[in-house]
Amino acid sequence: MYSIQQLASLAGTTTRTLRHYDTVGLLVANRDANGYRRYSSCDAERLQLILLYRTLDVPLDQIGELLDSTTFNRIDVLSGHIEALRQKAAYFAQLAETAEATLTSLKGGIPMDDKSLFDGLSYEEIQAHEAKHHEEVQERWGDTSAYKTAQDRAQKRSKADWERINQMQLDLLAPLVDLFRSQVAIEDDRVQSIVKDNHLFIDTHFYDCSLDMFSGLGQMYVTDERFTAFYDRFEPGLAAYYNEAIQYYCIGNS
Repeated sequence: MYSIQQLASLAGTTTRTLRHYDTVGLLVANRDANGYRRYSSCDAERLQLILLYRTLDVPLDQIGELLDSTTFNRIDVLSGHIEALRQKAAYFAQLAETAEATLTSLKGGIPMDDKSLFDGLSYEEIQAHEAKHHEEVQERWGDTSAYKTAQDRAQKRSKADWERINQMQLDLLAPLVDLFRSQVAIEDDRVQSIVKDNHLFIDTHFYDCSLDMFSGLGQMYVTDERFTAFYDRFEPGLAAYYNEAIQYYCIGNS
């Protein structure tokens, strides 16, 4: 049996998240004689599927319905996850390579020209990525309001708009890096204000981002090594810090 701290560490998530999953009935813990939460290997397997669904932006209430369905088959579910995650991985692998090359350059390695700084982030590459995965994305999320909103906004965006948005994302991240380096707690109003601004940025420029979806993004920052590499290039440990801050924000505002 695992304690809540042990399972959170094993899964790369937070105790706050596990408590929330317990509260909403998604991952209900057993209790020992002292009232402490205890989790079995079966609970760990269920948590894996929950986190995999979250990386695909499936809302928590739908995850519960899927996992508790009489037709649920873990093999089929994992097979579907593997394909979807590989599609995402291919894109984020490119971003991670760009981040790694930047870090090497900063440490005195091979200098990067300005264009190389944006490999995987340029307007043309964003358009190519969307076109490559359009059919799958439409099949999975085509009926959702978030997808329709994101598509409508993307179609109205020019090359200059994409470049402006990329810069805005970096500008939003910069103060978070400073607070992390100063070891400011995630509960601090300054940290939470930045998280709120990032949530609003996604909601304004991409799609209607519910708290569940935002929480899922935070989880991806620590469960997907490509996301982790991207954030940790600014400061090792930033991805985990950002995820903790996002989970605190989402639970506090739910």
